Amino acid sequence: MAALVEDVVSLEKEADAIVIHARAGAKELEKLAIAEAEAYRRKLAEETDQKILAFQKEMEERHQRSLAEAEKDLTRALNAIEQIPDNALKEQMSKIVKKFGEL
Repeated sequence: MAALVEDVVSLEKEADAIVIHARAGAKELEKLAIAEAEAYRRKLAEETDQKILAFQKEMEERHQRSLAEAEKDLTRALNAIEQIPDNALKEQMSKIVKKFGEL
């Protein structure tokens, strides 16, 4: 009977050791999973930041091109206005004043 009790106690100790070992293994796996998830999160955040920076750069360049084109258009329009003879402007102003006078 004493041998049976000793065998049971021995089995319990073995079982306890297996459980302790399994818990330690699970803790290590959990740490690894957390570290891996954090690394993935950092990588994803970095990729997202890079995409945002690239998009901002593209939009700034597009805006600068658009602004330059608008400035060229404005310069052309102002030059065209400058080319209008003064007498033509005076004639148009006279016509406008005459129309308002008729109202």
